[in-house]
Amino acid sequence: MKHPFQIFVADQSGGHLFASVKNHLLAFRTSDGALIGSWADDVDLQTVQEKQLKAKREAEEKKELTDSGNEPVTKKAKTNKKEPKICPPGPGAPVIYNYLRCLALTRDEKHIIGTTDSDKAAVIFQIDYTQENCLSLIKRQVFPKRPCAVLTTIDDKSIILADKFGDVYEIGNDDSEAVPEKDLVPILGHVSMLSDVLVAEHNNQQFVLTGDRDEHIKVTHYPLSYVVKHWLFGHHEFVSCMHLPSFNKDLLISGGGDDYLLLWDWWASKQLSRVELRDLIEPHLTDAHFPPERFLQEDSPKEICVSRVLSITKNGFNLLFVLCENTNCILTFNIDENNSVTFKQKLLTKTPVVDVALVGDNLYAAVDVDSGEDLLEIFQINDDGVLEKQTSQLTAAISSHNKCEVSSREEFYPLYHIHTLRKRSEH
Repeated sequence: MKHPFQIFVADQSGGHLFASVKNHLLAFRTSDGALIGSWADDVDLQTVQEKQLKAKREAEEKKELTDSGNEPVTKKAKTNKKEPKICPPGPGAPVIYNYLRCLALTRDEKHIIGTTDSDKAAVIFQIDYTQENCLSLIKRQVFPKRPCAVLTTIDDKSIILADKFGDVYEIGNDDSEAVPEKDLVPILGHVSMLSDVLVAEHNNQQFVLTGDRDEHIKVTHYPLSYVVKHWLFGHHEFVSCMHLPSFNKDLLISGGGDDYLLLWDWWASKQLSRVELRDLIEPHLTDAHFPPERFLQEDSPKEICVSRVLSITKNGFNLLFVLCENTNCILTFNIDENNSVTFKQKLLTKTPVVDVALVGDNLYAAVDVDSGEDLLEIFQINDDGVLEKQTSQLTAAISSHNKCEVSSREEFYPLYHIHTLRKRSEH
C-alpha cells in the first residue's frame, strides 16, 4: 500500500502541484499528472541523533562549568581525551521522523521552501521547468529548534521562519551559503510554542503575524521587529491556522482548537465575525477526536482542530474553505462585503482528508486511504461557488508517482498532529 500525501501546495496559475510524502517532495504538471520534479531527503538519522546528543552533552558540561564558578578543582583532571561513545536513544525515546513538516512557495514562485523534522532545517529549492527535474536544492539551513511554519517577505528577499521554541528567524532568500547555527539570532519571539506565521502589508508597511499555543496572535512591525503593534485576543485554545484572503489584505481569518473561526481587521485590531463550526462538524467527528485516555472524562466533548483555511473569489462569491483535522468533511462559507459569513456547503469524502489546496478553479484533496484507491480527490468550483467532484484520470496519474510503499498503517508518518498543540491539565 502507498503512504498518503501529507501536504499539497499549488502555484497561482494552477498549472503545477507540489506534494510531500514522508521524506519526498514531488512536483506535478496538472494538465496531465506528469511527474516533473522530485527530491528525496537522504539525511542520516543516526548522524542527526548523535549530533543532537552531543550538543546536549556539551550544553550540560558548559552549565556545570558556569555553576561551579571559581571553585577549586578537587578531582584529578582526566588525561583521556577520547570522545565518549554516544549511544542511540533507547526504547521509549521520542521518534525522529524524516519528513517535511511544511511547504511554501515564494511569492514569485521561483522557489519552494520546506522544513525538515529530522535535522531541524529549511530546505530551499530553485524551480526551473525547463529542466528534466524542475527541483534543485540550493540551500539547507539548520536551525536550533524544529521549524513549524515558513514563508517569505512581500518582496521575497527574506525567508521568515517560526520554530517550536517560540522564536522567529529571518534568513536571506538569495544567499547560497547557510548561516552557522550559532550565528542565528531571532528577530522576535513568544513565550509559547509557535504554530503559524504570516507576513502582511498595510500602506506599504510590512508586519509579521504570529500565532501560538497560548491562543495569542501577535502583530509585529517588520523589519523593526522589536516594535509590537498589538495583540489579537479572542481565541481560548491554540491558534493553528491563519489566512489572509487575496480579496481583502486587511482581513485575517484564524482558527485552531476552538469551536469557531475568527475574522479580524488585523491592522485595526478589531474582531469582525465569529464562525461557529461545532454544529456543522460534530456529526463527522469520531472517537479519535476525544482527548487522550488519561484526560478523558465522562463529559469530555470531541475536540475540533482547524488544519487548513483557504479562500478564492469566483463569480462574485468570496469563498472560504475550512478543513478540520482527521475529518471527511470540507466546509464552504461565503464572505460578503460587510465581512458577514454565511454557510454555503458541506462536502463529504469517503475517507478523512489530510490536506487541501486550490489548483486553479479546483480543490485538490489529499485523502487518507489504506487500500489501492487513488490518493487524492478533485473537486471543481462551479459558477455558483459549489464544489462538485470530478472524475479524472489525473487522480490515478498523480497517485501512481507516489512510490512510498508501506506494509500497514502503523508505518504511516504523522498525518494528524495539530491536536497535540492542545494544552491539558499537566500544563
